[in-house]
Amino acid sequence: MREKTGKRSWLAYIIAVLLSLYLAAFFSRLYVPDRQLFLDTDSLKEQKVMAFVYDEAPVELLPAGEGTYAGVIRSRGSELQVSVRLRDAVPQSCEVAGKEKEFIPVSRYITSNDYLGTYYVQLEQRTTQRFHLGAILFAGILALFALALRENRREGRFWSRLMYSDAVVRAIGKKPILLSFAVTAISLFIFYGCDLKPLAESIILWQKGVDLFQLFACINPYKSVELYSWQYEGMMLAGYGLPSYLLYPTLGGFQPGEYHWLQSFLYKMLNMLLMNGTVLSLMSFLLERGLLKEERAREVYYFSVFNPLCFWIAIIFIQFDILPVYCTLLGLLLLSDVQKNKWSAALFLGFGVACKLTYLMLLPSMAFLMLTLFVRDKKARKDWLLFGFGFGLLLFVFLLLPRILHTPLHLAYRDLPQTKRLWRLAFPLVSTEIRTYVAIVGLVIAFLWSVLHWDTEAAMPIQILRTVLMLAVIMFTFSTLTLSTPSFYLVSLPAFVLLVRQSRNRYECVLKSLLSLLVVTQFLLRPEGDITATLWFFGKTPVFTRVLQAVEASGKALWWKSFLYSISYAAMLVYLKLFWDLVRKPAESWRGE
Repeated sequence: MREKTGKRSWLAYIIAVLLSLYLAAFFSRLYVPDRQLFLDTDSLKEQKVMAFVYDEAPVELLPAGEGTYAGVIRSRGSELQVSVRLRDAVPQSCEVAGKEKEFIPVSRYITSNDYLGTYYVQLEQRTTQRFHLGAILFAGILALFALALRENRREGRFWSRLMYSDAVVRAIGKKPILLSFAVTAISLFIFYGCDLKPLAESIILWQKGVDLFQLFACINPYKSVELYSWQYEGMMLAGYGLPSYLLYPTLGGFQPGEYHWLQSFLYKMLNMLLMNGTVLSLMSFLLERGLLKEERAREVYYFSVFNPLCFWIAIIFIQFDILPVYCTLLGLLLLSDVQKNKWSAALFLGFGVACKLTYLMLLPSMAFLMLTLFVRDKKARKDWLLFGFGFGLLLFVFLLLPRILHTPLHLAYRDLPQTKRLWRLAFPLVSTEIRTYVAIVGLVIAFLWSVLHWDTEAAMPIQILRTVLMLAVIMFTFSTLTLSTPSFYLVSLPAFVLLVRQSRNRYECVLKSLLSLLVVTQFLLRPEGDITATLWFFGKTPVFTRVLQAVEASGKALWWKSFLYSISYAAMLVYLKLFWDLVRKPAESWRGE
């Protein structure tokens, strides 16, 4: 037994070393990128080829002979002569400073029309410059992993730390979990939503050496690209990029215009794994704290993991936000015993929040929970400070610093069109010179209302569960006041577990689960996520795609879109109220069910 435990421990440390190497290499590439040149032939009709280097002004390459365009670019203070030879508007060769350079057509791996005439050229590799930063990142990340593994070894836990505990697995068995993956595999034959192609293709571009953020920083402002194919932070790219290397051997036959069967299967299975990690962790927490009866565990599991709203977003539409949901929830649950789990909690929370900038709007509620427990638990204050140090360090290095420094990510996202929706709903106050931003007002009201009505004497598990619910309240508050994408609704998955848990019978579970689909009405009944999109496999146009075409032909497209959003808006308000009622639920009633 001891020998088996020793092998598990060594295997865990080996994985920690490899994961640390991966993250260090990834983020050192983000901070110290290779210099890349992007050529764009969309302006050939104007007798020029555009050349872009990130953080430099675009350069026009002008005719310098038959089929040849030349010019001088700048890179890191140096001037470089560039010459491109074309045939039938397609580059045949490229010389930079007299040296022949290989180039990759970006359209080889991505279907976006914005990059049909864009070509990637490697200017300068900066492997040596990245080495020192990579070594520092590797040492820091590995140290945090080592501290977390030492906590788990003391508790006799190894792989189970990827969930809160295995209490719920003992209660329901493995068959329901295997069934969830079987259903996910069957769902492969349901046509996926509009976002999988750009997301999967963005990951492939990164794997092929094309720096997405340099591409966006160079091309997108010049072409006024409205929809970026990748809008997440570096941590999300690192998270979903790692399992994507399983498909790397197949990229030789990858065709961006074809249906992405392999990518669909991989991300469906990965998302179901993360959904199970989220649901099982929260249910284990409830079982261990006596807040869920064992005989109800299987029922709660099925209604949670197959929640129609979250299942459609993560498995059918295939959105990536389930990764930060899983990491954030597990980190919050581990705070229930911060003396034993401080480094594990810091890792999960740090990784989770760093995946997406919009998670910063959830941070005040999480910080309030941490402050409340810090004030209450005098014996664990040292552990809380150590946790805060680890969490803050990860958040700073993986999320904030790439946005602050002059990195390609900073330049690519500094004027991201989607971020402007936060400021769209506004009205003048007193004079036209002062505007009140409704989304900001809503978020502040939701947070302050929860803080000022918080039961600071409630037991620690209740405090954590209320925080989980508040994340859903804040998410729905934000979504009702902006045109939020469906991916953000996945924040509500843990709240739906608690909603099902407090339902008194299966009929009530069905009602509260099934009607949640109304939240995504504006996507289900439009081409972006047409619920009948599987008809494409049979050469038929989906029903609601045809409906939109007919409505557009009649000149009522705005009315139709507004009608669908109104239904979604109403549903979001109802579920916001349901989750808020659970937040305000008396502490003593949690154990009475």
